[in-house]
Amino acid sequence: MIHGFENSEDAAVYELDEHNYLVNTVDFFTPIHHDPYIFGQITAANAVSDVFAMGGNILNCLNVLAFPNEIEPEVITEILKGAMDKVNEAGGVIAGGHTISTDHIIYGLSVNGTVPKGQLKTNDGAKTNQKIILTKKIGTGIYSKEININKELEDCKEVVESMTTLNKKAAKIIHKYAVSAVTDVTGFGLLGHLSEVAKASKVSANIYMDRVPLFERTRKLCIEYANGGMVRNVNYFGKYIEFTKEAKTQENINILFDPQTSGGLMIFVDEDDCDGLLRELHQEGILQATVIGETGERSDKLIKVHGR
Repeated sequence: MIHGFENSEDAAVYELDEHNYLVNTVDFFTPIHHDPYIFGQITAANAVSDVFAMGGNILNCLNVLAFPNEIEPEVITEILKGAMDKVNEAGGVIAGGHTISTDHIIYGLSVNGTVPKGQLKTNDGAKTNQKIILTKKIGTGIYSKEININKELEDCKEVVESMTTLNKKAAKIIHKYAVSAVTDVTGFGLLGHLSEVAKASKVSANIYMDRVPLFERTRKLCIEYANGGMVRNVNYFGKYIEFTKEAKTQENINILFDPQTSGGLMIFVDEDDCDGLLRELHQEGILQATVIGETGERSDKLIKVHGR
């Protein structure tokens, strides 16, 4: 075992042979979207993202599924079909799984992947004076109710498209540049996952609120659709964070601690390579990719948030 619990890595890493590591992860949750096919796609994109964040390729997945007996079979079929199509797009296959009967739907996947030894990316690899790039917009947790209420609005469609988009392309691009650490932004929110990297890497970070890419109404909805995940993230990770006076608003706190579903990659890249990496991400259609801050020497607080 190369990586397990110690640094809150995105996945477990086991030495497979002299050239490759085996990467294992699992993720599941209750339906986030009213359409079962789209729910399956979102769930699969979210589950395989951990392997991409560690620099790997997808091999196979197993379904983890619980549902009530009275659910129409067509609903389950569509969930599984959505996931299968997304896993195939990711380069893997679904090879089976397990189901149980419960009073509500829970679905996810156990994922196996491989990564060449020279390409493994971990939480403890960030260095001082690196730029921090985020590849997707923030706000999926805030929008989780809105996308089912006003699903025809353009910003809601954009949120769904973001959650069904794989991090595969970005994960391939980063290997060309001086990238020393990567994580994906999911349930712990932007500041939670950044805290894990900063703590494991023994660095601190500055984040600039006006640079963080947001969906159109993330700020407008962040108070109305505050959620329990935000509170849990604040309670656990808040001790690591310092907000400047102008940055310390309830809106900013909710946004930066909002649990993300199938969020983007957070990439730590040497300053000299930052412009080239950002340019290629944009050229490959990852237009939301943005530099949101930089790392520095370890200080009392792991992260300082600036701006409005």
